[in-house]
Amino acid sequence: MIQLLFYFVMVMVVALFRYLVFDAVDPGLLGAALLFPVGALILYVLTKHIEKKEQAYAPKDVKGWSFYHLQRSFSVPKPLFEGDQKRGYLKRYYDSKRRFIIGEMVSSNWYVSLEIKIDGDLYQVKWYRERRFSMKEHWEIVRNGELIGQAETLANSKGIGKRKEVIEFRFRERTLQTITNPVTSTISVHSGDAAIGTLKRNHTASNVSVMEVGNRDPEALVALILHHFYFK
Repeated sequence: MIQLLFYFVMVMVVALFRYLVFDAVDPGLLGAALLFPVGALILYVLTKHIEKKEQAYAPKDVKGWSFYHLQRSFSVPKPLFEGDQKRGYLKRYYDSKRRFIIGEMVSSNWYVSLEIKIDGDLYQVKWYRERRFSMKEHWEIVRNGELIGQAETLANSKGIGKRKEVIEFRFRERTLQTITNPVTSTISVHSGDAAIGTLKRNHTASNVSVMEVGNRDPEALVALILHHFYFK
């Protein structure tokens, strides 16, 4: 939506330049410019409809953890379920208006920060960049106001054979890695050589993402959710 409004402003600037320099008005150009705010309005209405649909999600015949996902850029909480029991929510946020505008205009996986509530615990996954021109993305993971871990994309992940999408998580007592299977698009989370959880669509045409995690492991859930919203 912000992109469309930006294009509208740019076209109007061009039209004004033509008028001031060449004393010429292009009705076709002005007509085309008006399509952008109309498109932005339609997109806004559609986005609000999608938000309501996501918030009204209730799982049917889903045994694992699940949430309904239609859009990556969102500011309202998506309910998080285990089976048919609501256990919390997840929400994306930006820590500044500047990053919100840049992220919306350039790429939906820029500045990915998440707020994830699981039962009584609030996890904040805060994006940051260690160096200005670094190829890695970094996050701090905070639980109930206390720093418990960090995460980063692996700079050489595109060279690890088929492991093209990898995030490494370092918590106090263990290290986890999330990896995307390029064939099935299933995300798996690993502790050492052992897979301890997965995230995948409920079925091919579904927008329901389902997570299977042993021992109700909240750190593995947080890792899968971050990987999903950064890479997908």
